[in-house]
Amino acid sequence: MNEPYKPPKRPLKLRIRSALIRSPWSAAALMGRIFYGFRVEGKENVPKEGPYVVWVTEQGLIGMLLSGYIALSLLEEHFSKSPVKPVTYMQEELWALEYFKKALGPKARGAYRPLIPHSAGRLVFGLLDGYRALNDKGIVVLNPEGEATWDGMPVPIKRSIAWFALRTAAPLLPTLPNMGCYEIWPRWQAGPSRRGRLSLTVGKPFKLVDEPMSQVSDEDVDRALVRIRAEYERIVYGSQGVSGWAGPNLRHGKEVDEVIEIRPPSKPLAAIPRPEKEVPIRKRGVAQLLWQCPVCRTDESLLHLHPRFRTQSVMCQACGTHWELKPVPGHDFRLKVTAGEPDLLGLDMPLSAWYQYLKRNFRPTARAVAAVDLWPGEQVHQERSGVELAPYRPNPLFNGWSGRQPPKAQPSGRHQLADWETVGEGRLLLTSHRLLWQGPPTELDFEWSSVTAVYLWMTSTLGIKYGSASYRFNLGNVFALKWLFYAGEMARKHSEADGHTLTVSNY
Repeated sequence: MNEPYKPPKRPLKLRIRSALIRSPWSAAALMGRIFYGFRVEGKENVPKEGPYVVWVTEQGLIGMLLSGYIALSLLEEHFSKSPVKPVTYMQEELWALEYFKKALGPKARGAYRPLIPHSAGRLVFGLLDGYRALNDKGIVVLNPEGEATWDGMPVPIKRSIAWFALRTAAPLLPTLPNMGCYEIWPRWQAGPSRRGRLSLTVGKPFKLVDEPMSQVSDEDVDRALVRIRAEYERIVYGSQGVSGWAGPNLRHGKEVDEVIEIRPPSKPLAAIPRPEKEVPIRKRGVAQLLWQCPVCRTDESLLHLHPRFRTQSVMCQACGTHWELKPVPGHDFRLKVTAGEPDLLGLDMPLSAWYQYLKRNFRPTARAVAAVDLWPGEQVHQERSGVELAPYRPNPLFNGWSGRQPPKAQPSGRHQLADWETVGEGRLLLTSHRLLWQGPPTELDFEWSSVTAVYLWMTSTLGIKYGSASYRFNLGNVFALKWLFYAGEMARKHSEADGHTLTVSNY
């Protein structure tokens, strides 16, 4: 009878190093248990051997901590095998941080390699790395959404996870937090709250196909994503699904069956008072999400009021609408109209529903600006000074580039990871035709017709892929979601006109 496999004992120095690397995540898990009842369900479902795809997600900012916990704690046993099988990890940006270089880099583990999510044409390198790792009985750690939700609603699942599963027949291992992750720390909130219960479910691995597919069509991927989405909603949102988590629309406590129409008020709107000092965006709360009033459609008019011992509220400085804001354990936040137009009084809807009205009613508006030569028919929609422009290196822009058209390609091959460098500060105009950056020593026209991706990184950085080259604009203290709205709409309009492929962050 064969003896069960026993991993070789690692040298004491490596065991101490491993314990030190895991210690922040162990401490975070302990704090999670104390404050939020954090627990891991189904840990026994982690396979003993590869290949498999570890599927993670981040419903809220606290989800970033859970991603690290999964990579450095749940998968620890993987590294006790000899020889160590390769692992490709989801987020290139982590390699910009010294901690992760030491925790995941080749000197520490010899196995982790990053996938490359927002790095233009070089995305294929990440896909091939993951494909090779799975064929070598390794694992891929992947966040197929690529970003945290803004309003608690599911973020579209990208196609990479289905492609891996179909091309390799490797099982998918869901390691997904419940929606307490969003409830504790939504993206629009400055810091974590004390409410909410947090759990991490390790689901049973499942396959999409029994044998690897040599060719994968768009239809194959679409069918696979339906299966993946169903598993996601079951684990993350519970047995009642997304609609059960959001909850019904109510009016004076009774469920509303008819379609709710929200029309702008007929009375004149008040001017938005200029604040005596600039308020940090991270302290604006729900106003970061509802950057436009869903009732009167006035930009940047909402105030989120959170008195220490009373119910939180939201008010519009333009139309005078007031809402009561309440968290509901295990469900979406709710906004109930307590003052405003008579036909809105008592209207009580999930925060995500109010956000849907904002999106549905969004119409681009133009503004007058000085010191710019506009093209025929061009309108300016947003303006910001002191914006840092950071290309992804290497980029010919650093080598005496003189044209108004910025480089659309980077030198071929692999480059150092997360290698962004600022070329300077300038004025950024978002127009119907382009992103115009006016900074020393030149002006640059990022035309929407050549933009192939638009995304928001962290809280205040707008990123684009221009051709196959990547650029970032650090916007500073602005409603970055508003900029993403405009950039996404302008880029989509041009991609639909000429048929080029475009990827846009969820908003």
